[in-house]
Formats: sequence, structure tokens, C-alpha cells
Amino acid sequence: MSRSTRWRAAIAAVAVVAMAATMSACSSGGSDSKDGLILNTAITGGDFQDVFNPYLPTSGTQANRFMIYEPLVQVNKIKSEDYKPWLATKWDWSSDSKTLTFHLRANVKWSDGKPFTSDDVVYTYQMLKDTPALNLNGLEYDSVKADGPLTVVMTFENNGRPSFPKTANTEIVPKHIYSKKGDLTKFEDPSPIGTGPFVFDKAKFSPQSYTLMKNDDYWQKGKPYIGGIRVIGYKDNTAVAAALIQGDVDWSSAYIANIDQTFTAKGPQFKHFWPVIGSDGLITNNAAFPFDDQAIREATSLAINRKQVADSANRPAATNKVGLPLPLFDNAIADKYKDATYSYDVAGAKKLIEQQGYTMGSDGYYAKGGKTLGFTITIPSAYTEQVAAAQIIQANLKQAGMKVAVNGVSVDAIDPLTSKGDYDATIGYPIDEYTTVYGLYNAWMNPKYYAPVGTVDQTKQNIERWNDPQTAKFFADYENATTDAQRNAAIEGLEGRFVEGQPWLILSYYQGYADWNDTKVKGFPTDANPYWRGDPNPVVALQLKPTGK
Repeated sequence: MSRSTRWRAAIAAVAVVAMAATMSACSSGGSDSKDGLILNTAITGGDFQDVFNPYLPTSGTQANRFMIYEPLVQVNKIKSEDYKPWLATKWDWSSDSKTLTFHLRANVKWSDGKPFTSDDVVYTYQMLKDTPALNLNGLEYDSVKADGPLTVVMTFENNGRPSFPKTANTEIVPKHIYSKKGDLTKFEDPSPIGTGPFVFDKAKFSPQSYTLMKNDDYWQKGKPYIGGIRVIGYKDNTAVAAALIQGDVDWSSAYIANIDQTFTAKGPQFKHFWPVIGSDGLITNNAAFPFDDQAIREATSLAINRKQVADSANRPAATNKVGLPLPLFDNAIADKYKDATYSYDVAGAKKLIEQQGYTMGSDGYYAKGGKTLGFTITIPSAYTEQVAAAQIIQANLKQAGMKVAVNGVSVDAIDPLTSKGDYDATIGYPIDEYTTVYGLYNAWMNPKYYAPVGTVDQTKQNIERWNDPQTAKFFADYENATTDAQRNAAIEGLEGRFVEGQPWLILSYYQGYADWNDTKVKGFPTDANPYWRGDPNPVVALQLKPTGK
């Protein structure tokens, strides 16, 4: 469930992010240099580190993924199964879907001038297979080999198609550098050499900001049109919004409360694009009290007012118990679950709790065997939309006799806690976005990613520790399917397990946040032209053209 995303942007799995509520040293918005317009982008959190190994959890590349190190294929997160050729120009599957052949782009160079070849691709995938601590995406394959300088062949034990988005959307690193660095779990890569549209300017790095300059030898000739991107850290989303309005920041992935009134109404240059890209909610630790009891998960779900939670973040409330983000996956819901909708029923929640042997105490909370029914929600305090949601959940569940505490931690602290199972519940972090039903459920609840509490789950998937044999069978059925009918049956089975078991509680559908001031550049995606998600990313950055203002 993470990263991306994680590593998610916005609710955002940015593993290393920034600091400072005001950044006078980085003000005045996009600035012109001898190399062209430098756009200021913003993120929230703690200090930056000059760590650019894309496979370390603390990597600065997570703030602007794929700007330096690129994947073979870009995956569109706002359109189901939409793939953009990148370092690979095309790919082919064998008839049994167990062999995948990538055809690489010719004449691509690393930013130190060395040629990019199949050796780099094979090295990267083999490195991840051989070093589980770096395999943050949980890639699984049997073998990888080069078939000439521009062809790579991968094999899979089972049908490899379900994992294609994850397999193809992986950063490729230079063999001629990484192969000489010994233990790569300790190699921070402070001077990254990539194939991407931007290169790291080490001289301009500080704990509060860093700059990526235009790669003059980039394989997309003539691009990028801008001279670079400066990444600036801010204390929280409120500070980012203020910086956007003041002109200190040009582009961000910040959640801005009441955005139509507080941001876009300030002037025609202030724009945003927030398409639904995923599901958000209360992620429960199902291997620990109280959520190791499915009935308590059900009661908690009944007692939360989803509309209140969703309204606090300007989002649509979750409606269908299959959990899939809607309307993105409207057509994927099996007929038998189309009417399986969430309800808000405090009385029903109390009844269910009492059926489990709990009695109401004089303090207004349920208890059993001297133990109060309660839990702590642990969230990054910098993410204001999560804080607001936690406070609403806390108030809702008090009405149902459940005692909830809210624990705000740093952005850097949340990932280690959830991956180790050292939490009761968290909100929407870390979760990744996927463009297939299989991809979502695989990240959310595949038992193969189960790890006991206290054991670190490096993949950050199934952090709620769902361990259900029937779910595992449906995943196996899907992976071994050879017909659409078999695949559809397996997906229906997974939907059923999500409806019945509620591995975690979907509360709303979150958007891919993107906010900007288009005074200095044009070319961002919009509702009328939703070509890609709008947060800082290379696909959009390569479309941005200076206005000359």
C-alpha cells in the first residue's frame, strides 16, 4: 500500500520532504537564469537529505519521481490501463503471458554522457531481485536478460500481466555507477546520474530546498522548455497555499482547504486539477487489538459519518463496499455488489459492539474484561486534511462508545511505524494508486505481503496485515487465469472478500492534488484536457512552456 508511492503524492507518500513555513531565500516564484525559467515547486514535511538512490525509503527523488531516474513505461494514474512508452518504445507478451519483451529506445544517454543500454535495465531488475531491502515495489519475476543492446526479456512463474504497471514503472539506474558501490542499501547517491529531463545541481542543495536543472542532452530533443525545477519545503499545506498566492511557489501537490474560495478565487492565474485517483480511509492494524476482530471493524465502519469526513477534505464520500475509487472503476464492480453500499448507523454499531461482550462504562466508553474499547490514529501532523479527518472520526466514534486518540508524527516517522505494524490505525498513508482492480487489491490485501507485527514489511503493501486464505486463493486464481471469464470470477471473489471482511475502512475517494500559478508557464492538465495527473511529474513538466511574463 504505499509508495509510490506513496509513495503517494499529496496524501502523499513523499519519503523525504521539506521544512520551513516561509522561505524568503527561495521567494519570487519561478525565476529566470541563464539556463531559462526555474519553476518553484513545493512539498511539506521535514528537512531534505541529499539522498537520491531511488530505492532507499529516504530518497529525495520521491518528491519528484522520474525527474532524474526514468522508467521503461509511464503509467497514467487517472485513466485505467493507459501506458506511455518511455525508455521502452514498445513491449510484447508471449501467448501464455509469462514472457515479457521490452524494446528499448535508441540513442538515450545518461547525464554523464554514457550510453543507456539493456545492460542497465537488466542490472536494475536483477539488483532489486537480489536485494529485497531495495525492492520497495515488491517486484516479482523469474529471470531477466538482455537480447542485444536494446532488448530485454523478462520471464514470470505465472501470468505476468497483472503486475505490468508495477514492473514497467520502475526507475532504471546506471550500471556503470551502481555496480561499483558495494552495499547499495547504504549507497545514498548524493550526485545522481540519470536519463531524465533534469539533473541535480549539487551546489544549490540545502536542507530547505534543492534544484533540478534542465538536461541539455535529454533524449526528447528540445525538451524540457523550462530551465529547471526548484523543490522547496514548507511546514504544512497552509504554508504552501500562502506561498502559491504570494507568488513564491508556481506548482505544488498540496491539499488546499476550500480551494475554490481560498485559492482559485484569488485570481484567474490560480488553477487546480483534482481528479479522483484512489480510495482513502482508516487503515486498521488487523493483527492487533481492537481491529483483529472483524466485528469491531464493521462497527467502526458503521459509526463513521463518511460525508463529514469527505467534506472536510473537499472529496466525494465513499459509497460502495468493494472499496474501489469511483467513478474510476464504476464498470469493474460485479453485479452482485453494485448495491453493497456503506451506511451510517451509530445504533447499529453499538448493537454490534455489545454482541461481542462489551458493556458501556460510566465514562461513556465500552469495555470488556477491564479493557476499554479504543485505539490511536497515528498520522503525519503536516497533512492537515488527515488531521481534520482524524478529529471527525474521533468525535464520531465517541458517540458509539469507542475511545480514540490522535497521535501526530513527522512525515519521516509514519512509514517505519506502519511498515513494522507499530500502530493501531492510520489514515490514507501510505497508499499507492493503481489503474487496475488487481493492482489495487494486490497492494491493499494480498496475504503474500503479510508480515507479523514487529517484522518490517519492505514493500509497504498490505500494511493492515490482512492474512486470509480465501483471499490468497482468489489472487492465485487471477494470476493463473487464461481467460477473461476466469479473471472476472477471481476479481468478483476479491470484491466479495473486501465487502465481507473490510480489511480497511474506505471513507472517501481522494484526488491527485495539483495547484499552480500559470502566470509564467502554460500546459498543465485540466478538466477539459485531462491528459495526465497534475502534480509535479515529468510528463507534465515536459509540456510546460514559458509565457515570457
